[in-house]
Amino acid sequence: MRMSEFLHKGSLGPVTPRDMIIDLGSEGFKLEGGGLLKELSIRYETYGELNKEADNVIWICSPLTADAHVAGFYSPDDKKVGWWDALIGQGKPIDTDRFFVVCSNILGGCKGTTGPASINPETGKPYGSSFPNITIGDMVNAQKKLADALGVRKVYCVIGGSMGGFQAMKWAIYYPNEVERCIIIASSPRFSSQALGFEIVARDAIKQDPNFNGGDYYDGDVPAVGLSNARKIAHLTYLSPISMEKKFTRESCKDPNPKEFLLGSSLESYLAYQGAKFVERFDTNSYLHITYATDVFDLETEYGSLEQAFKNTKAAFLNVNLSTDWLFPPHESRKITHALVNAKKTVTSLELDTLFGHDGFLLEVGDLGKAISSFITPNHKIIHKSETQAIPVFHEKEDFDLLEQGIPEGARILDLGCGNGDLIESLRIQKNVQGLGVEKNFNSILGCLTKAVPVIQKDLDEGGLKDFESHSFDIAVLNRTLQEVKNPLDLLHEILRVANKAVITFPNFGHWSVRSALWRYGRMPKSSELPYEWYNTPNIHLFTLRDFTRMCEDQNLKIEKLFIDNDKVFSKILTAIGRTNLGAERVVALVSKKQ
Repeated sequence: MRMSEFLHKGSLGPVTPRDMIIDLGSEGFKLEGGGLLKELSIRYETYGELNKEADNVIWICSPLTADAHVAGFYSPDDKKVGWWDALIGQGKPIDTDRFFVVCSNILGGCKGTTGPASINPETGKPYGSSFPNITIGDMVNAQKKLADALGVRKVYCVIGGSMGGFQAMKWAIYYPNEVERCIIIASSPRFSSQALGFEIVARDAIKQDPNFNGGDYYDGDVPAVGLSNARKIAHLTYLSPISMEKKFTRESCKDPNPKEFLLGSSLESYLAYQGAKFVERFDTNSYLHITYATDVFDLETEYGSLEQAFKNTKAAFLNVNLSTDWLFPPHESRKITHALVNAKKTVTSLELDTLFGHDGFLLEVGDLGKAISSFITPNHKIIHKSETQAIPVFHEKEDFDLLEQGIPEGARILDLGCGNGDLIESLRIQKNVQGLGVEKNFNSILGCLTKAVPVIQKDLDEGGLKDFESHSFDIAVLNRTLQEVKNPLDLLHEILRVANKAVITFPNFGHWSVRSALWRYGRMPKSSELPYEWYNTPNIHLFTLRDFTRMCEDQNLKIEKLFIDNDKVFSKILTAIGRTNLGAERVVALVSKKQ
């Protein structure tokens, strides 16, 4: 196999970049800050075919310094494929046999789309310092003009990582009727103060370079030192402490130069390489304009609240954060999720475990690809009530029947510990509910995505509900989970703050078979209801039906309905004669707060 064939294996190609001159008429392209561009050219690439309905479009929003070359290769000798090539192509998570994929250079960039280095039609020279300020919204509006020119009627899914996530959110906000799905990766509603600090220092490094000349340097030397140092600063924010410690050890400092204050570290040479490489491929003015547009992006300030920002969106959202990302840390990314939940929008949120920090969204494409594929290609099938034999069940059919009795038609439900989403899917079919799951297992979340069941990745032992608005759900479901959490009382009160009522199911540890096993064998029992050894059981709070009712009395909670479910004949007899604490194998309780 030739080296080029090895590098391009499984890749689209060769692909061709294209340029679109947008017809602006006499009005030009009006910018949100009040500026005006009389000409607008956009470089873009497409993969796959646009269908007859013109609605199979996946729109990729590029991050800060990337370009339109998101997939494929240009020529057989091309040593580099597109920056997200592993995700896009035939049979890949973004399957070009099904989707028409579009990616363009952003407005203000330097890779073919109009930017500061472009020729100003009024002067015949590069814009330089005269290029107007741009916003993330301007970038999206320019992309929408490209979409219109390509004949796109609807964007099936817009996807963006990092600054691309800013654009993806603006697509959903600005064009709610045209965007069906939106994937936001390693992003947030705005930069944190720490991230802004790095950006400010980086821009200062550029402006203080003697060659910068206020932005008019195209006839002379480029401000290479300033741009290189700015890139070094930025690059540090893309990594993680763990990955840096592994890659750049102190033992690598082999040839220090005290006079130049150099450690002789591989980190020094690595950053120098990154800075020099960036100067070769990027324009300084573009970097200033794009980073400034990123820094002023602030949905909460712009709209008054994040909930208000997403108020009119109609898309289903997938929000992905990265465990070691400190440019867009998970707690900042989750603000998007909480706002969407509180605005009663459809959202799934998950966290990818990575050692690579912010760069993980470009490098950790395995699990990310699974999540994207499941979200844009769900296996969900609409099943009508008449097709009850095809309905998926939750654990046992009896469990579902009992849970169904406590949940009204059309309710908005929150399923805590939802597993792979069977319960919500079943209730959606049977009772037309609007459901949101809470789950911490990644593979279970993928199962939810394949059923088009929205789910939030949270750990109930770590304040998982604190960001949900009060009374935002009609019913919360806690199925066989209360005995597994560290602080069941705290969780119960949080559940009944978020939801008006709670349906709680639990195995009854006061059942006669449990007592009998302890009495006969002196060992913790194992059964279909308690299938664990004592040393690996998730059940850390063992309680009986009587314990539960007494707790509700003590905590001023009202048990509105109580359902008992049994398999064993003797259990049914005990329950029938009123010995429910001995007879009940499984319990379902509908609980609310007393007025």
